[in-house]
Amino acid sequence: MQPRLNIALKACRSASEIITKIYKSKDQDELRSYDKIGDLIYKHIADIIAESYPYGDTDVLGPSYVDTKILSDIAGDKNFTTDVQSDDEKYIWIINPLDSYENFVNKLPLFNITITIFQKGIAQATIIFNPIQDELVTAIKGEGAMHENTKIRNRNLSKTKILYVIDNTKIKLNIENMLDGTERFIGSKSTELIYMAEGKIDLIIYPKIHIWESAAGILICKESGVFVTDFNGNDDIYNSKSLIASKEWLHKKILPKVC
Repeated sequence: MQPRLNIALKACRSASEIITKIYKSKDQDELRSYDKIGDLIYKHIADIIAESYPYGDTDVLGPSYVDTKILSDIAGDKNFTTDVQSDDEKYIWIINPLDSYENFVNKLPLFNITITIFQKGIAQATIIFNPIQDELVTAIKGEGAMHENTKIRNRNLSKTKILYVIDNTKIKLNIENMLDGTERFIGSKSTELIYMAEGKIDLIIYPKIHIWESAAGILICKESGVFVTDFNGNDDIYNSKSLIASKEWLHKKILPKVC
């Protein structure tokens, strides 16, 4: 898996040069004209990966935010896990070129390039790379998560004054009386999930999230010791669009209120 992770990092660093040049040379009004930058970066990353692992041979592009533009003949809206498990030998690359576009255009340096590599319907390795802050977070299934050269372990045991992200007004109103804390939105789901893994955020609830938004952060969280399930408590969440992540005690407390 490490060779593929190295290629993914190479692709991220190459793409970051394009993003950084645009980001630093334009003001906010000018950045708003780059509404197709995600497509540009996606294609750039895919081309670099394909030079080393030709798609259709051992590795293929998986579902992406550009499905309808590029991948309709490959992934479309099909069941993700079924597609992946249809050929156990293939590696599926899930690419999110810019998470989040809103932070990018508003000159907030909290956005990432993410690449996650699946096999047999399970995330095997991932990279989250912040092109502006030049920060790298990686994980390999069973080997832990790393922020640069430091292993990530969620050791936060606090049960008061928690920070939470609840991306749904109705759910927030239903459970906020149970939470002794405050809400904190970052705007980038991959960044929020990194913060969850590192113990900087205590609870994340996403009622609707796409695989290309969640895949990288889920593996980082799981490898750091965070509980991550869908709203039904299922651990196999790559085929679900709901997500709840927290420490075990809080997860058990909150899950019955959102399912």
